[in-house]
Amino acid sequence: MESHFIQVIISVCVLLFAAKLLAEVFVRIKLPIVLGELVAGMIVGPFAIGSFLIFQGEHLVVLTSEVKTLGEIGAIVILFMAGLEMTPKEFIKGGKASLTVGTLGVIAPFFVGFFIFQIFGFDAFQAMLVATALTATSVAISVQVLSEFGKLKTPEARLIIGAAVIDDILAIAVLSVVTSIGGTNTGIDVTESIFTIFKVLAFFAAMAIAAVFLVPRMVNSKMWKASGSIEGIVTAAFFGTAGLAAWIGLSPI
Repeated sequence: MESHFIQVIISVCVLLFAAKLLAEVFVRIKLPIVLGELVAGMIVGPFAIGSFLIFQGEHLVVLTSEVKTLGEIGAIVILFMAGLEMTPKEFIKGGKASLTVGTLGVIAPFFVGFFIFQIFGFDAFQAMLVATALTATSVAISVQVLSEFGKLKTPEARLIIGAAVIDDILAIAVLSVVTSIGGTNTGIDVTESIFTIFKVLAFFAAMAIAAVFLVPRMVNSKMWKASGSIEGIVTAAFFGTAGLAAWIGLSPI
């Protein structure tokens, strides 16, 4: 048990050091910090150089469930911090443009990927599965880059983040349809696909309502007197929201 705990700590230490080291390098060559951190993970991770970093017969970098959990917690915090920079009204302002860009961001890679992988000899279901993976976007990466350059409050940022949210909703719907095709012999499970889309839309609607009517009352300084109470309640709220999303089958991030 103790050796496993030490292994987790050392893995986090090596990964953090490598990420910040590469981030410094990328800053000096005027590239986004997040790109340097990504490259560090690719290089030092357990599937590359990390597999050769051995001390006393043990790998220094091991992607344990604890390390993965810490990474997911970090992603949740990044997105929460980004959300603090944008009000619901600002998010809605990019409505039509975000819908258009987000929709094209799913349709174009899906069909292009599907036809290309069909040409390479994949069967229809395999091609659809790979094409579905191509529709996924990384909101966390987009937010990190925008935040780094101080652009989170710009119209372009609203468009990018709004489109990424639309992209995620549609990507989940596409994934639901594709997996239902592969999981049954009867073709598309329309009911399950519609239910998945409904869950996503209902969750976003519920969170929007809570953000407008419930959260302002929860973080009222007159209600919480102890030092750090508001920060603690807000932290509990966004982790609780992430947990609720995971509970209903959505991504906590």
